[in-house]
Amino acid sequence: MSPSALSSPKSHCSSPNNVNQAGVPGASKNTFSTGDNMNQSSRFAVRATSVAVFLAMGTAAYAAPNVDANIELDSTYNSGSQLGSAGTGMSQSGRLELNVSQKAGTDYFVAGRATLLAKKDGSAGTDDLWVQLGSASADVKLGRFEAADLFPIAQDTVVNHAGNVYGTNLLRGRSEKFHAALSVNGGSTLKFELGLIDATDAALGTGAKGVRPVVMFSSGAFGFKVGAESGQYGVSGNKIEGMGFTGNYSANGMAVNLNYAQGKQDAAADNKMTSMAINGQVGAFALGFVSAKNDQTGGDKQVQTVHASYSIPLFGVAGASITPAISHSTLKDSVLGTNQDVDAFRVRLHYDF
Repeated sequence: MSPSALSSPKSHCSSPNNVNQAGVPGASKNTFSTGDNMNQSSRFAVRATSVAVFLAMGTAAYAAPNVDANIELDSTYNSGSQLGSAGTGMSQSGRLELNVSQKAGTDYFVAGRATLLAKKDGSAGTDDLWVQLGSASADVKLGRFEAADLFPIAQDTVVNHAGNVYGTNLLRGRSEKFHAALSVNGGSTLKFELGLIDATDAALGTGAKGVRPVVMFSSGAFGFKVGAESGQYGVSGNKIEGMGFTGNYSANGMAVNLNYAQGKQDAAADNKMTSMAINGQVGAFALGFVSAKNDQTGGDKQVQTVHASYSIPLFGVAGASITPAISHSTLKDSVLGTNQDVDAFRVRLHYDF
């Protein structure tokens, strides 16, 4: 509120003439009424000005959230010796995704995001639901989210593995109990992230908890991430430890990822896990290869997966695409002396609106 908006009415109400006329015996009744009316008018002016400033500030501070949505529908044919007759055949899945987000502040900021899902099977869920606060140099994120990806796959429309592939992502996030991540930025090229999680993880089961530090570097077309995870899972507190590295190059419509991960568990069939992957995308075409080895008592399990996809614009409609994709994976078990495979062909329809 400007000083002139307040000082003028206040000066008028406290005028010596008004005080003297009201306090002198025999002053006319009309003189007193005039001063009182002017006083009421002044108070009304102050209140009206205050309301106007409040509304103006509210409009600036509470901007409308960003809202976007998309829909995906997957039609998939699965086959392979590992699936058997019950798992072979057509299936269909999909979801509608609604995203609501906003960020406000200059030197310090507050941001939030919610991703709500309506699924084809009739259920509903939440992908992301988080709040982030801090500054350009450091921030904290709390809620349901995914931390840095240490085993990225380009355009992973369908990547079905015949066995376990470890990617240093078991404690990455989207948990049901508690997740927090502290990020510290060392300029425009370097970032450190420290995740703390206590969750019921789909892969680890009940009581998955631990820490996950990641260092990220990017400069021009090149970048890399180095990270580790250490924690426990299960009611008996089984230990899990791992480390991972991913390097990437992205320029001129081409992107390449090179991933490596190694981990161990102290109370599981896969005692030591090692995984490697290379994948890339040129324009709308993506291709990748994954190789994993899981040491076990008396031998090991080796997994190899090849996947590819091609995204095609649909009818020239902005945000609409159709993506056919294939995945072939084999599992060689030296302990049991068996070989199994899993194949998948998928067509994905995607539309942003």
